[in-house]
Amino acid sequence: GKLGRYAHRWPYLGADGQLQGYQCRFDLPGGKEFRPLRYGVRKSRLGWHWKGWTDGRPLYRLPALGAQPDAPVLVVEGEKAADAADGAFPKHVVVSPMNGAQSPHRTDWSPLAGRIVTVWPDADEPGREFALKVAKLAKDAGAATVWIVTVPDGAPEGWDLADTLPGG
Repeated sequence: GKLGRYAHRWPYLGADGQLQGYQCRFDLPGGKEFRPLRYGVRKSRLGWHWKGWTDGRPLYRLPALGAQPDAPVLVVEGEKAADAADGAFPKHVVVSPMNGAQSPHRTDWSPLAGRIVTVWPDADEPGREFALKVAKLAKDAGAATVWIVTVPDGAPEGWDLADTLPGG
């Protein structure tokens, strides 16, 4: 397509482990852009389409929640941060809503019912808003407790768990 080849893609699986589609990242001269890629029928053609989910989107890394039912849950902003945090926090299940801070309300948060949840935002204003929205959505979905990490002052603007730890 007009965006060229994606730089990275992350699989989105249902709770049953079945592939539902991908979130694809394109690195462009003006920044990055994301597009969902799904298999199904569109305009009477069966195949892969650049078409997204509506509401009830699965969490990224959803099957890990079912595989580790007693583990605390860490919610981060974006698939890249989730993959990085998974290695750094082996006792947690790390998940992310699709499209990070833009539309957490379109995600199905019900798998967090009864769980201990910590939200780790990016170090910027959209990250702080994301954390507050996700904390409410998780609580409304029945999470047992919800914590928000306070990213220390002085962290670089936009810093997340995929980035190198800032000094100190």
